[in-house]
Amino acid sequence: MPDMSAIGPESPYLRLRSPGQIQGFGSMLVLHPATLRILNASKNVGSEFGSPATRFVGASLADVLQDEAVITDITDGLNATPPSFTNPLLATIGGQRFDVILHYHDGLLYAEFERLAPGAPTRTDMDRLSDAAIMGMLVPETIDELMLAGPEAIRSVSGFDRVLLYRFDDAFRGQVVGEARRQGVESFKGMFFPESDIGGPARALYTENFCRYIPQIGGATYTVEPADNALTNQPLDMSQAVLRAVAPCHVEYLSNMGVTASMSFSIVADGRLWGLFACHHYSISQLSYTQRLICEQIAMMFASKLASHVEPAAIEQDMMARCQEALRTLPILDQTALSHSWRPAEEKLLLSVVNAEGAAIYINGQIGEVGDCPEFTQLHAYIDKTPDDFDRLMRMYDVNGLFYTSSIASALPFGAEMREHGSGMMVVPLSRSQRSFLFWFRPELVVKATWAGNPSETKVQDLNARYSPRRSFAAWQEDIRDRSEPWTKLEIANALTLRDQMLAKVS
Repeated sequence: MPDMSAIGPESPYLRLRSPGQIQGFGSMLVLHPATLRILNASKNVGSEFGSPATRFVGASLADVLQDEAVITDITDGLNATPPSFTNPLLATIGGQRFDVILHYHDGLLYAEFERLAPGAPTRTDMDRLSDAAIMGMLVPETIDELMLAGPEAIRSVSGFDRVLLYRFDDAFRGQVVGEARRQGVESFKGMFFPESDIGGPARALYTENFCRYIPQIGGATYTVEPADNALTNQPLDMSQAVLRAVAPCHVEYLSNMGVTASMSFSIVADGRLWGLFACHHYSISQLSYTQRLICEQIAMMFASKLASHVEPAAIEQDMMARCQEALRTLPILDQTALSHSWRPAEEKLLLSVVNAEGAAIYINGQIGEVGDCPEFTQLHAYIDKTPDDFDRLMRMYDVNGLFYTSSIASALPFGAEMREHGSGMMVVPLSRSQRSFLFWFRPELVVKATWAGNPSETKVQDLNARYSPRRSFAAWQEDIRDRSEPWTKLEIANALTLRDQMLAKVS
């Protein structure tokens, strides 16, 4: 976390972490941890607790709660190293039941109070929901099944109209890769969003604060007074608070999407923000803290199972196995490769060696293609008519021959004409004695993008609105034009392994 004393008042970090306000679905007290004296209070505590607001700052927490068991639990939590609490605690104030959510941060104890509505799910109800949801998350065995199960499980507990599984790429651009939704609700499956939709300061908060709940977009907010941390004289840091007020730009973004309530859960894999579960609702949400905890359990189980699928050693082993199978079973170099009737399983294997979508085998001027390839005429002429130029290209990354790019338009003079089906290209030689090469291709990402509906159809009422999914898609197109998905280190290593074994085989 950045040093707040070094950040100016207009910093996006400070605006997000220290908004000076809370959302109105609860109230907040901030206490000195040694004395449990109240240092700060939200302006709505009086109406929530049924007593004048002026009585809180300077008072003892025991005067508010009047429940020795709860005070003991809080004191025990503060005495732990580091301080920790079993949230939520149940307290009754002025005849009304509250969930009390506690956290220790920046030298202070934060106590947030959410009123429990009459008829709220019981502990037994919650245990049943939790057991069913968690059992459901144990079933998926493949990553594709997991992408379906995660959103379904969270929607079954939350009742939200739509639950999206949102994944970041290496540049933090996003794509919706999974979805569960109520019938009649628009699908966002496959949609792409630019990095700027969830900027760096917001992503930093997502890695620290697992759940973000907004039961009513644009709902009432209340200031917390005084505004500063009494121990540091800096703005009160609410980054870990459940009730922290929502940034105006995020309110605008969700409002333009037509969303009434929102909730998200961070997915962190290998120490990096992999993605989010983003939940949308078209009416005011009334989830208890315990219901959200069950959703958190589901998201955590998802992240754990995801890690087992994307663990580097497992991926490397799988990639190497594909390469060895291709060398053992496919007629890659033999002249029969060009006349061979490739079965779908063989095509899939050749492409899977580097996760390409098209491949071409070039042997002494003859070409055979599988999958989705660009028009080859100009590339063919480049190889045949300017062999020295092509050889220099092939030695760009390795003296034994290797070339790869995710933007063919920036690498070859005619690349712009190939980009639709071959914006990404990787080439390795297959022989030292003849001009034989293996090409792999990937389409331009804009072409590859799927979309539920026409992105040119603006579905927000305000045509001048700055934020909407379709406008985000347009921004993403501008950001990603002329590029394919980049080649990974493992994919490049697989291509080199195949090349080296083929060169040794024919030398």
